[in-house]
Order: sequence, then C-alpha cells, then structure tokens
Amino acid sequence: MNWVAENRHLLLFAGVVLTTLGTAGVAIVGLVATLSTLVTGGPILGVVAAWVLGTLVLAGLDVLCLAALLSELASRASLPESQRAADFFHRVESAVPPLASLELGDRFEPSVEARRAELTERYVDGDLSEAELEAELQALLNEADGTAVGPDEISREDAVQAAERRARDDDREVETET
Repeated sequence: MNWVAENRHLLLFAGVVLTTLGTAGVAIVGLVATLSTLVTGGPILGVVAAWVLGTLVLAGLDVLCLAALLSELASRASLPESQRAADFFHRVESAVPPLASLELGDRFEPSVEARRAELTERYVDGDLSEAELEAELQALLNEADGTAVGPDEISREDAVQAAERRARDDDREVETET
C-alpha cells in the first residue's frame, strides 16, 4: 500500500479540522463585514451573498470530509461478530443500496469457527440435544461449503425440527420403559 492509502484516515481528519476552522473563520469574517457594511451604509447584498456562499461551500466540504472519515473509520474498525447484527445490516443494505458499499453485514458475520464454537457451547450447556447439534453442524458445514439444498433434501429448519421430534420420541421411549 502507498502512504496515502495507509494514512487516509489522518488526511480525512485533517480535512475535517481545516474545513471546520475555515467555515467558522468565513462565518466570523462575513459577520464582521456585514456589520461594518451596515454601520457605514454601503451595499449589503454583495457582502452577504459572498459570506453565505463561502460559508455554505466550506460547510458542504466539511460534511463530505466528515462522511468520508466516518466511512474510513468504519471500514477499519474491528467489529464484534454477531449473527443478529449481520442480519440487521444485510437488511439495511438491501433497503438502502448506497450503504452496501460499506459491507457492514459482512463485517459483523461470525466466522464458521465462531459459529461452531457457539453450537458446541450450547450443547455443553444442555440447550441442544446431540441430534440438534448434529443437524446444526451439518447445516453450518453445508453453508460454509456453499452446498445448496436440493429439492429432494430437507431444509435446515426441517432438519432441526426432525431432530427435536426424534429427541422427544427418545424421551417418551425412556419414560415408557421405566
């Protein structure tokens, strides 16, 4: 990477600072010029027009620099992995297409290893049965491999429901034996 790409966030920060100071300076000078024109009785329209135009141009540049800085910081941020956040940002990106370039949904997407570890933890805690764990892991592996579910195969939700039914049936058999 070149120096500009590596330090883009610092350059954008400097741009925000400079345009903010410039906007404030032009606004103050314009206010003083307008007041002096009012006191001396000169033509005020040209002074006010220049003041307002200069302030608006610099304020617009300030907003652009700030938006670019926030976008750069968001792209560099180390974000926590969360499937809920990833799903939320994917929905937002599909609703507002310009936000798709930020790829926030992908940044929040947990890795396959993190999702596998979460499933294992849920199994150890007793939240999942062995059959449910196997179904979830198989669905996770299919998703990671990009394996599409064919029309003759069951969906992930169906696999989980089938695993839950098998677990309930196993529990009933144990109860009837005792």
